[in-house]
Amino acid sequence: MNEPSLSNYNSLALLPAVERYQRRQLLKVFWMMAIGLLLFELQAETDSILSKFASMIITLAALWPSYIWCSGRAFGMPIFPLFALTYTWTYGLPLVANHPLVIIYSPENHLFAGITTAGFLIISTSVWLKSVKSPPSLPKHYRALNGKKGNLFFLSIMTLAVLFNLSKNGGWLILDGGIFAAVRGAVLGLTVLASFVLTYQLGNRTLPKIQSQLFFILLIAYMVTDAISLVVVGAASTFMVSTAAFIIGRKKVPIIAILVVTISLSVLHQGKDEMRHKYWFQTDTPTLVQPWQYFDWYSEWIGYSLEKMRAKDDIHKSSESEEKSSFVERSSVIQMLLLTQTKSPEPIPYLYGESYAIIPQLLIPRFLNANKIRSHEGTFILSIHYGLQRREDTLGTTIGWGLLAEAYANFGLLGCVGLGVVLGNWYGKITRWSMNAPILSAQSLFSVLLLAFSFQTEFSAGVYVSALFQSGMVLVGIVVVLMQNQKIPRFPAHH
Repeated sequence: MNEPSLSNYNSLALLPAVERYQRRQLLKVFWMMAIGLLLFELQAETDSILSKFASMIITLAALWPSYIWCSGRAFGMPIFPLFALTYTWTYGLPLVANHPLVIIYSPENHLFAGITTAGFLIISTSVWLKSVKSPPSLPKHYRALNGKKGNLFFLSIMTLAVLFNLSKNGGWLILDGGIFAAVRGAVLGLTVLASFVLTYQLGNRTLPKIQSQLFFILLIAYMVTDAISLVVVGAASTFMVSTAAFIIGRKKVPIIAILVVTISLSVLHQGKDEMRHKYWFQTDTPTLVQPWQYFDWYSEWIGYSLEKMRAKDDIHKSSESEEKSSFVERSSVIQMLLLTQTKSPEPIPYLYGESYAIIPQLLIPRFLNANKIRSHEGTFILSIHYGLQRREDTLGTTIGWGLLAEAYANFGLLGCVGLGVVLGNWYGKITRWSMNAPILSAQSLFSVLLLAFSFQTEFSAGVYVSALFQSGMVLVGIVVVLMQNQKIPRFPAHH
């Protein structure tokens, strides 16, 4: 068993053992965000007081964990606070944003959904807080990567991720569906770990200058090559994970970077439908894009976006069925909760665990079960049960449900309470397990994976568990092959 020196241990950087007064610097940003959200909801276009009230109680409940963490009353990585924060734009804001799939329900329905969501958040926050109010005692040892070797390993992962995207976009890979899915899952899991670890060290200034510059280039290259597929959620998720890591490491919010990336992704989002229509639905074979074609590809994409932005009013008038493309409308899932609450238990009965029962099958590797069900099977069960899709429709389209709507569809309010207890315990226990652990330890890296999954707001339980299981297996391989047992030097640690 290795016993690292104090300097080596410090170079790993405790995750995120920041002193309370440092973390409270984020309170200013928190209050600005909270006040801005509440003012937006108060002055929203909707005339319904009930809808505004429902939106505000969801927002307050979603912000509560972030306030607790920013004020230094909770320790460890802010996995649950970030998870809860997503409910502001997936459940709260859509109630007052004239979402076309939300305004069809009455203000009374909005209020019931708001109380349900806020209650779920309050229960889960209370359970989570019990685990993170104080740090645990230091373990005798941990299993972790060496600091310098760890940085080189994760920089290599970022390089391989870029090469994988280039190969995927250009059609250079010759893999069958099962192997390709496994490779893609491994690459995604490793990229999440690499982007978080390196950005965290960039934030707390422990990443050497040359490595910082190389990582910055690789991060941009990964996002650019990943978005070529016309699915920008991967690039957006990577950026959100990296932003969270930087904020934790630096205790400051990179406002300029957030604005630049947000504007860039928003512009691309405007022309995404036109590009998909041309290159997905009007060709019989997949469109391959070679590296030297990237400039023309993005130029055409941006051209569609600018054209749509200039003629936005005319486009909406000429196509009543076109879905609005605002951020709130695209990210909303509260309409699924509204649907289940107005349809169940009458005239559509609860599922009583049917969408959860398939989860064990999802954990069996495909090479052991050639007829393995799809990871979204639980989502398909929900959509078919509520008449949104037929079985054949699920082959081409997936409707996002989210964990809360799924819980209500299975067991009603009791399911929402149970979900709050389960998630509060889950996030709380994992956060506590990773406290005092170095950034390159097994505990911390698993917490990073969990942090990335906290942004996946449309996942059903089956997708969440199976995707996390696949990424976790990749981490197990790293732990067994690359990590070493290291004793913790006895020096005063910040909590």
